[in-house]
Amino acid sequence: MGRKINLLPPFKIGFRTLSLAEQKNYGIEMHNVPEAWKKTKGEGIKVAVIDTGLPVHRDLENQVVQSKNFTSDPIEDSVVGHSTHVSGIIAAEENDEGVVGIAPKAKLIIAKALGDDGSGDDESLAQAINWCVDQGVHVINMSLGAPAEYEMYFLQTKTAVQRAYEQGVVIVCASGNEYANKVGVPARWDECIAIGAVNNKKQRADFSNKGEKLDFAASGVDVVSTFKNNSYASLSGTSMATPQIVGIIALILSEHRGDQTGKRTPVNSVQDVIDHLKKICIDLGPSGFDKEYGFGLPVYGTTDDDDPIPPEPEPEPEPTDNWLAWLWRTIRNRFRW
Repeated sequence: MGRKINLLPPFKIGFRTLSLAEQKNYGIEMHNVPEAWKKTKGEGIKVAVIDTGLPVHRDLENQVVQSKNFTSDPIEDSVVGHSTHVSGIIAAEENDEGVVGIAPKAKLIIAKALGDDGSGDDESLAQAINWCVDQGVHVINMSLGAPAEYEMYFLQTKTAVQRAYEQGVVIVCASGNEYANKVGVPARWDECIAIGAVNNKKQRADFSNKGEKLDFAASGVDVVSTFKNNSYASLSGTSMATPQIVGIIALILSEHRGDQTGKRTPVNSVQDVIDHLKKICIDLGPSGFDKEYGFGLPVYGTTDDDDPIPPEPEPEPEPTDNWLAWLWRTIRNRFRW
């Protein structure tokens, strides 16, 4: 094992309760997820959560299909509750109580790579990523990380991230909660999508790390979700913003992945996912990309993200005996006179 480092970004707990009539976290409305639900709720998508362990919660008991422990602590997330909260944001079941996830029909793969004290090491994290990729996941949620200055301690993790990227697995990471001007690792790596947090007024959370490596913003302040020991809690952090985007990506992949009909924009690579998120973003902060919000806040319905693929342009007519007529047609079509 390598050096143990605290990889759990400091998060704030608001209220906690043991029962809750089914409700949606405000991120579902902020990102206009019900618009996507008209077409899909994440069917056919496997989402990996690399975090503090296996959720033990009634809203998630039917959602987890595989799990593995890469720590020396028990696999259950009964001490921290972080993994349980993240998992609920992504895929909590619709069951008339508690909360509902952004992609409630997606399935979860759980890898415990952080101990009950929130620490982890390079080897365990790399093993968890590689295992998730081998299980055929489509997207990985990593609501964890360390300050940018710790990059040297995660060489194996970097290699695993690169392997995942090359195999088309989308990795989404928290930018960090250190009030820093640099996005942390692994979020800052080019193969990862880095997420910052905003509140319910779409204002950047003061704790949310910013910088030129930030990609997108999502709701991450006072987010209600499942919590440890069958409870519910309101938590704040980029850890909570990250699964909002992961849930949205699950919806995008469910609808668009491998589409060959010409009726939807195909999404077949990590870059396709990023381009699709950019397409549905609303701009926050200064115009265009900026260090506080990245490319902005993905919101369904901002644009028609199901535009048909434009047809291939018709080939120019071959020259005929009347070459002047052919030349005239070519010039007119090219300049649309």
